[in-house]
Amino acid sequence: MDPFFLAAWALEGGPPGRFLDAGTGSGIVALLLGRLGHRGLGLDIQPAWIDRARQSAARSGLDARLVFVQGDLRTAAPGGFDLALCNPPYFPVGAGPLPADPLKAAARHALFGDLDALLPALARMAPRVVLILPPRRAAEAEARLAAAGRPLRRRCRLGSALVLLEGQDGGGLLHDEAFEPRGADGAPHPRVVGWYAALGARLAQIGAVNRLPAAP
Repeated sequence: MDPFFLAAWALEGGPPGRFLDAGTGSGIVALLLGRLGHRGLGLDIQPAWIDRARQSAARSGLDARLVFVQGDLRTAAPGGFDLALCNPPYFPVGAGPLPADPLKAAARHALFGDLDALLPALARMAPRVVLILPPRRAAEAEARLAAAGRPLRRRCRLGSALVLLEGQDGGGLLHDEAFEPRGADGAPHPRVVGWYAALGARLAQIGAVNRLPAAP
């Protein structure tokens, strides 16, 4: 559910003129935003992910709005975007065993840069930076965003599992909220239902192949 939360919550902060989906992986965040008419770029250091994301964009009729490029965020040329989104690896290198699949390993562990390298790079790319990550890493992320000139503007705590953060040029915390994504009966919170509706997605699509209906 992480990419759905990230995309929908980022849009609540304002629609981007052009976005960067950093560490795009299979491209689901970029695909969700592209489906709504936004233009952007998905960047990933691993070529295998870029190939898959391009195929998904073409099959979904979104390849005119979305560009997927292989590259290293840490050395990418700065600027050109209104919004930079990222679902960074949740574990530093050495925090637990690495998955055997190299794509899964890089998605879970910071093999290509941790927050100290990624967040300043994101700040160079756009005046707004939106992240989703575990709460145990929130304080570090907030401090690094502030040091990079993107002090915290919004925060949303999703139970004990996840937190959404937005750092923005000019900063100053304006919005801070918390809720459980699912109730005791397992039903999704109305806010989550609204997020999926805003993206034109169904909750049943979680885990589905990254193929969306053809763009209008």
